[in-house]
Amino acid sequence: MMLQNPDSQTQSARPRVDSKAHTVASRRGFSLLELTLVLVIIGLLMGVAALGIPGWVKRASIQATIQTMDVYKTSINSFMAGNAQTPPESLSELITAGYVEPDASTGAPPKDAWDEPFYYKAGQTPEGQPYRLVSSGPDKEFGTEDDIDLWSADYNAG
Repeated sequence: MMLQNPDSQTQSARPRVDSKAHTVASRRGFSLLELTLVLVIIGLLMGVAALGIPGWVKRASIQATIQTMDVYKTSINSFMAGNAQTPPESLSELITAGYVEPDASTGAPPKDAWDEPFYYKAGQTPEGQPYRLVSSGPDKEFGTEDDIDLWSADYNAG
């Protein structure tokens, strides 16, 4: 007579369970802890990005203002070439003469990136330039350190 292993009978009587299928079937979603962790990480990334955006906007506005001033400089120099090296009396004169397109909504000369008019003065400057063109800069006040002067604009700012 042959002796049987008592465990072999029990094992064959039990249904065989595939452990992989059982694990996958019992775990169909994410736990609350996992979802919370992902949301915290996304929040941190958005916070870091949001802190940098104002700086990018300011640098972009400064560059846009410098570009507008370059357009004025080219237009004024073209005007002077056709008018015995005399600069226009005002920026509006550039519009009248056809050197600059006016603002579509107001008909006035284009403004800086902060929607403020440029300061323009024809005539010799102390630096020896034939005219002066200045933006009030981000604080919108002339005579402060953030003013952008055409002749001393930092083209590498930003």
